[in-house]
Amino acid sequence: MKCAYCGKETKGTKEHIISCAILDLFPECYITFDNARDKVHQADPMVKDVCAKCNNQRISYIDSYAKDFISQYFTQKYTEHDTVEIEYDYVMVQKMLLKYAFNDLRSHKDDCTFFDEEMLHYLLNENDNSPKINVTVLCGLAVNVSPAPDAMFGNLKLRWCKDPILYANSIVRNIDYETGQVFLNDDVQKENFPDLRISYLFRFNSVQFLLMCWDKTSEKIEENNVVLSCQYPYCLMKATETKTVLPVCTDEFNYHQFEHIHVKWDGLFEVGLMRKLASGGKYQYKELYEREWEKEEENIKQQHPR
Repeated sequence: MKCAYCGKETKGTKEHIISCAILDLFPECYITFDNARDKVHQADPMVKDVCAKCNNQRISYIDSYAKDFISQYFTQKYTEHDTVEIEYDYVMVQKMLLKYAFNDLRSHKDDCTFFDEEMLHYLLNENDNSPKINVTVLCGLAVNVSPAPDAMFGNLKLRWCKDPILYANSIVRNIDYETGQVFLNDDVQKENFPDLRISYLFRFNSVQFLLMCWDKTSEKIEENNVVLSCQYPYCLMKATETKTVLPVCTDEFNYHQFEHIHVKWDGLFEVGLMRKLASGGKYQYKELYEREWEKEEENIKQQHPR
């Protein structure tokens, strides 16, 4: 077997698609839902094509950062009223998401040509601290603003998908404020970004990361980044910054339908606010349900220790 990272012929070891260190933070999420293969199982999602040296030594520094970063900010839930400021290392966030995307692509035998010798060197070498210009990362706060509790759809704190759907305009055309009737847009387009090679969306409990990988020869990267930062409710992470305040990036629809990314001005955000205000400003029974579910999660953690 040839190691996917260093290219040497050697015996393969099992590499977690998402770091085991991250999975350990959420022992209650012990079931893997593999929609691509239409399977459900209790084993961790893995791929077996990495040599022991790369797996246990050369890329382990990425896992260490990922665990510290996620555990510091995102093991707890937030509300839409919370102000969440994070401190981050942009290079390490890039490497973390690139590693997970690369692992997932290989697990599905997808095209991995984006991960050329230069990109693999970037991942394998802790001292390679030059951020990749052709890799864009956006970040937002995942908040369940819907009346439906999380547990209604399963314990889906950890999620990722290839090719998320980024909409070009609002799903809601307009709202009749006298009757409350919502009119949907008949022509909702998907935004197409020139020179996009790979896109991924990741959720780690209360945070979502959007990873956009461009052709390295593209002259459209800066323009694409402007569209992304202006059009979607995410923070464009920058190599020149180390802190940011995260905007809420979910509405009551795409919090549960994870792969859909709506524009900032989508009327769905307003519809959700109207629904909550009509319920007295809070979802009383949802809150009761979630308090009971938190107790059940503690039982699940005890039953499925990592």
